[in-house]
Amino acid sequence: MVIGSLMVGAFACKVLDVDADIWWYVILAISVWVMYTADHILDAWRGKKTSTILRHQFHYTHRYMIIPVWIILALSSVFLSLFVLENEIIFLGMALSLCIMIYFAVIYFNRENRPYFLQKELFITLVYITGIWLAPMVWHSGLPSSIIMIIIVNLVLLGWADGIIISWFELEEDTIDNHVSFTVLFGKKNTLRFTILLLLIVFCLSLTGLIMATNLIMRAAFVIELLMILSLAIIILFPHKFEHEQLYRYMGEGVFLLPGLILLV
Repeated sequence: MVIGSLMVGAFACKVLDVDADIWWYVILAISVWVMYTADHILDAWRGKKTSTILRHQFHYTHRYMIIPVWIILALSSVFLSLFVLENEIIFLGMALSLCIMIYFAVIYFNRENRPYFLQKELFITLVYITGIWLAPMVWHSGLPSSIIMIIIVNLVLLGWADGIIISWFELEEDTIDNHVSFTVLFGKKNTLRFTILLLLIVFCLSLTGLIMATNLIMRAAFVIELLMILSLAIIILFPHKFEHEQLYRYMGEGVFLLPGLILLV
């Protein structure tokens, strides 16, 4: 996921035609690790030794080693941001961080697992894509064109679909551990239908973008998003091939390495 965020970051900079300092990539990698590790630690802490999900078991078993590292890296990300990034990016980053803290507070104190609070996959995707595109959008200066907005919307929908697919495979574990995932809320059949709908929407938007594209970079961006659709579609078309050893998760996260292909253009 961390490497994927760097690839999406490079993708954003290329699409927006901006240059990023190496320190921005360092801050981005640390921030993504901190956010996802916080989510895993919270889930692990709630499930404790009874969790059936391996990554939650790992984070709970090794919590006394992971939490100090998490604190150090979280503080490092803050201090690096203050010294390296522009004030506008810091302010927007603080607003995003506040949203994340509110979300984690709701997750922790919401013991009854009320569904309307917990569309987890969508929230995490919005934070992920917003956090990556935030600085490049500031450097771009000015409102993004409609074609760039299509690219960003596609990434959000693809990230959401990826998270939903993972929840589809992990329905049994999430049910046992009392986690409210998309599939727990809506069932496997409805989840599969909705995922297919999301991919079809992205497919249509990508084709529209290809028609509208006026330069090679934009056309390459939409071709990459079409490859991402194909990769996710393969997972849901052949689920039995990806059940073993959590291949669905590796494949799903690997999809976000594909935006790095734009560096070849």
